[in-house]
Amino acid sequence: MDLKKVADKLITILGAAMCIFQLYTAFYMPFPGMQQRSIHLAFGLSLAFLVYPKKRSDNPKLRQLSYVADLLLVVLTLVSCFHLAFNWLEMNEPMRLIKPTQSDLILGTILILLVLLGTVRVIGWAMPIIGLVFLAYAYFGAQMPFAIIRHAGVSLEKLVSMGYMTTEGVFSNILGVSTTEVFIFLLFGQLLESLGGSEFFLDWANSGCGRFRGGPAKVAIFGSALFGSISGSAVANVVGTGTVTIPLMKRVGYKARFAGAVESVASTGGLIMPPVMGAAAFIMADTLGISYWEVCKAAVIPAILYYLALYVSVDLKALQWNLRGLEESEIPQGRKLLKEKGWIYIPPLVVLIFFLGVFQYPAYKSCLYCCILLVILAMFKKDLRAVLKRDWLSILVKTSKGSVTVVMACACAGTILLGLQSSGLILKLSNILIELSHGNLALLLIFVMIGSLIMGMGLPASACYAILCILAAPAIVNMGVPALAAHLFVLYFGSMSAITPPVALAAFAAAPLANESAVKIGLTAFNLAIPSFLVAFCLAIQPELVMLGSPLGIVTVFIICVAGVICLAVGLQGYFFGNQNIIRRVLWIAAGILLILPQVPLTIAGIILTVLLLATEKGLWKYLKGRSNKAAAA
Repeated sequence: MDLKKVADKLITILGAAMCIFQLYTAFYMPFPGMQQRSIHLAFGLSLAFLVYPKKRSDNPKLRQLSYVADLLLVVLTLVSCFHLAFNWLEMNEPMRLIKPTQSDLILGTILILLVLLGTVRVIGWAMPIIGLVFLAYAYFGAQMPFAIIRHAGVSLEKLVSMGYMTTEGVFSNILGVSTTEVFIFLLFGQLLESLGGSEFFLDWANSGCGRFRGGPAKVAIFGSALFGSISGSAVANVVGTGTVTIPLMKRVGYKARFAGAVESVASTGGLIMPPVMGAAAFIMADTLGISYWEVCKAAVIPAILYYLALYVSVDLKALQWNLRGLEESEIPQGRKLLKEKGWIYIPPLVVLIFFLGVFQYPAYKSCLYCCILLVILAMFKKDLRAVLKRDWLSILVKTSKGSVTVVMACACAGTILLGLQSSGLILKLSNILIELSHGNLALLLIFVMIGSLIMGMGLPASACYAILCILAAPAIVNMGVPALAAHLFVLYFGSMSAITPPVALAAFAAAPLANESAVKIGLTAFNLAIPSFLVAFCLAIQPELVMLGSPLGIVTVFIICVAGVICLAVGLQGYFFGNQNIIRRVLWIAAGILLILPQVPLTIAGIILTVLLLATEKGLWKYLKGRSNKAAAA
């Protein structure tokens, strides 16, 4: 028997079944939380073992054995998850929780180990090791050397019963977000990609920006922002749009490292760009007990500042290197594009914003209506109708396979939560972090920023946030920072690890497309993103940046931060109506920092320094004089 064919067939069956189950529950929601989460995990964990196998041996016998092992892991997953799904009412009784049966303990232990193993396969060792550390801490609490973290210890039986039979372990609310919210958005993204949505958004950006100086870089910014917000993955975004934008940028004169860096930074920004954002935004909404729309609103200003910093840097380099846009023959006609394709891809996004913002529908319901509308509109176009007819099964399976990373991250986060809650450390951790920072908010933010960047180097943004929203965000909140600002602070730095050396996964994805060193691309991307790092740092100390405060205060802070971001970009790129010497570059950077930091005296100093720099910019006065002469001649 060819076990490879068996595994491939099983992937198709499980993938399609998972998608159908998720659609059914999105329409009707007939299952209680524990039951729905256990079925969701049964599919996701099974696919993790089938889709992400360890390297197969070249030896036929060993290769067959590896397939047998994976199929056995799938069987154990299905048995342990469906045991809970079918018996959840009896297992939820108080006496059963206190004294679980032998089968509960055996299957619970198996499932927790399977979740850790599946996470290793899909994400790597970082997150499972963190989970094991906190589980070990819960069990060996009495042997801890320091009194501040010592506790009585939790029995293995209690750990297993809490982890398997309650919502304080593997089946926590974090997995619940993956079960209800995230999957439907992944389906929407897969539908858009399969029906040509990514190509449309890229062409649309090209029609608007392609003719400007350095046009392809600006196309990358807008195209990646649109597509990345839907895909929710920086690496996938780089691969999806970078294959077109990076060669175009190089062709008009951008250096390879700069082209790769622009695409990396633009793609990473999709994780923080409303209205879709990544899976972490749904976890945030559930954790804070607010609507997804509130998270989107809070993310608008930082996202605008993020892309403004990148746009200004790209434009300055185009000026400095005297770059032009694309030839007119290479630029799609915007009106024609909207007429032929826009009526299919734009209305679903408008509907999504309308249902989220006006009707305040749950995020999964709003997105479900978007999926339905997209399919209906696609049926009116012959070629797209053929795609749906031919690839419907592939779309379902790809969506399920694409969800595995989120499923495993959320399930493994449950093991971390289990260790924290069962040991009581979750109640102490905030105070411990505050003590380490000596009650200094800026120092605490630096600790959390470094932790987010380091953790994000080895984890997807959703997994990084799932951990740090438990470990770090409460400490920031206890220091007086609004909860929404604290959680966005954690999310931003976890996301920007994709462009932070030495790992910078987005840069590694861009390297082969740019034919350049990933390290060089990563360093250039970091340089481009420095203004955004400073803005992100200020999220926790300037709540107006997340739409908290009076309308006048929000508008004032936004305008000042826009000026600060531009000043930083000028200083970092070293050009503004002419090359800037090292002293002026330092002064531009200082002006940007002073403007973005929230204290009024610093802002005033930043304004004065900016005015002085503008007044002494010879190139600016030459430009203005030339414009006035042209106007007089006309």
